[in-house]
Amino acid sequence: MATLFTAFKGNGNSANKIVRSLDGDKLFLTNSYDGLRKDIDNVNDTYDLVYMFGLDKALKGNVRIESTARKDDVCLYSDMNFHSIVRKLNQSGIKTHIGNTPTQSLCNEAYWHMLKKYNCHVLFFHVPSIKYATEDFIAKISAVLC
Repeated sequence: MATLFTAFKGNGNSANKIVRSLDGDKLFLTNSYDGLRKDIDNVNDTYDLVYMFGLDKALKGNVRIESTARKDDVCLYSDMNFHSIVRKLNQSGIKTHIGNTPTQSLCNEAYWHMLKKYNCHVLFFHVPSIKYATEDFIAKISAVLC
């Protein structure tokens, strides 16, 4: 099964650190609306799954999986079984919940474009800042997703 992992560029970014640690194809998105759209449009390979990661500084050692992305009042939804992933992350000790209120952010924009491109086989994870993304935290995410 071909899997793509994405995060935004920036070595001090916990999402970037998590993606660099995972086995599989990786895409590091430009930190601008036009740039990330071009990055996603330029992906030519076919993937069965796309796991996207973004930073949310309000999180402290837990994860929020986004169920919805919205752009111009058009909502797109992941068709992945994220409840299984939530259960596995929770069992590993990482408190995980589902977000269903998209905001106007780079993360939402990236998620929307990727959902549109890959016909909903995409899931977006918001993760805490580097302070809370310990090696143990990253290892647990890797064990669940890889």
